[in-house]
Amino acid sequence: MKVAVVYQYYQGHGAPGHSLIYELTQFLADHGHDVTVISGETGYMQRNMPTLPWYRRIMRRERDGKVNVVRTYTYSELHRSYLGRLLSFISFSLSCPIGLLSVDKPDVVLASSPPIFPMFPAWLICKLRRIPFVIEVRDLWPESAVQMGILKNRQLIGIMAWMERVLYNQSVKIVALTEGIRDDICARGWPKSKVELVTCGVDFDKLYPDAPGAAFIRDKYGWQDKKIVLYFGALGEANNLPVTLRTAQRLQTRQDIVFVLIGDGMKRAETEKAVSELGLKNVLVLPPAPKDDARLYINAADLCLVTLRDIPLFDGAIPTKLIDYMACGKAVLCGVRGEAERIVNDAGAGAIFEPDNDQQLSELLMELLGNKTRVEKMGGSGLAYVQHRFSAVTMRQQMESVLLGVANGVHSANVAERINGDQA
Repeated sequence: MKVAVVYQYYQGHGAPGHSLIYELTQFLADHGHDVTVISGETGYMQRNMPTLPWYRRIMRRERDGKVNVVRTYTYSELHRSYLGRLLSFISFSLSCPIGLLSVDKPDVVLASSPPIFPMFPAWLICKLRRIPFVIEVRDLWPESAVQMGILKNRQLIGIMAWMERVLYNQSVKIVALTEGIRDDICARGWPKSKVELVTCGVDFDKLYPDAPGAAFIRDKYGWQDKKIVLYFGALGEANNLPVTLRTAQRLQTRQDIVFVLIGDGMKRAETEKAVSELGLKNVLVLPPAPKDDARLYINAADLCLVTLRDIPLFDGAIPTKLIDYMACGKAVLCGVRGEAERIVNDAGAGAIFEPDNDQQLSELLMELLGNKTRVEKMGGSGLAYVQHRFSAVTMRQQMESVLLGVANGVHSANVAERINGDQA
């Protein structure tokens, strides 16, 4: 099978942030498929500025293992503001069709959203070249932006909602990352037979309990006698960072407790400013760490935090950090309702708090940090749960099956059409 993947933030394990598309494409290439990725120039949490002038960045080709990568021009100041992010989306929407047109005709195109803007021109190229189109939905746009209060312009909301309808209608398959996303799409009228559930998974050779790695990080930062409460991931609008800062403010007198935030995003500067203004000496904001190093930092923690804004849409979210924490055998404090809450409860992997309730979070922290046996039991239960239900290899096999089914189905239809034409 020859497959092209359109995703703005393609990056490997040496970069911070999730690398789900990287892992999927490497898996497909290792299994004999011809894989090309059309991507932008900047990772989701990378701030590396391009050094080449814009006209030399319109399109560049790379080779990443067995995967071909086509990088197209993208506005790179997406971390500074919502306008910067919008310009980044628009620039990739204009440039990604050039990359998609430059590759030999694939058997199928997989386009991963968000953002939703580049998905529309990718579909137009597929329609022009008669290529079957599959859309992967990691987040429901524009609804998530509307519920977070980021998107308020009615005309823009209307345009994006129209784009969403067209993309869902015209795709051969819709792949949902969570049960909540799948259920939402089906509830709005798209048939269940068209929507496939392929959740995120864990590479257990990269994320696992690692005592030596934990000792290395604790020695490096002088945390030997500290209790570390870790948040590892994006520092953005959706991530509800204020509840963690308010909790840290409540526990300032506990000099043995340190809140460590590792990551990047549009709210990083605002978070650092708040830490300084509130005099939170028990909060440490560290730069984003490569995926290869995630295991070391997670294992160095005593407890791990997962938080999201308290909006209905996030009831169907599964933050990848949650699964990563559990894979390292760490107890989780979960401030996310719905699907993530059910996973933690079903696994016995931690404790749940109301998304904006810093008092409840501080009480749970104190309770768990004083009960090492219970925390270790939670960590072990969470590890067993993800090992049974969230194997990355299984998820990639599911995606491979979806893409093969689409590619082979279209091929069979074309053959039948030619045969019928000859008979006529």
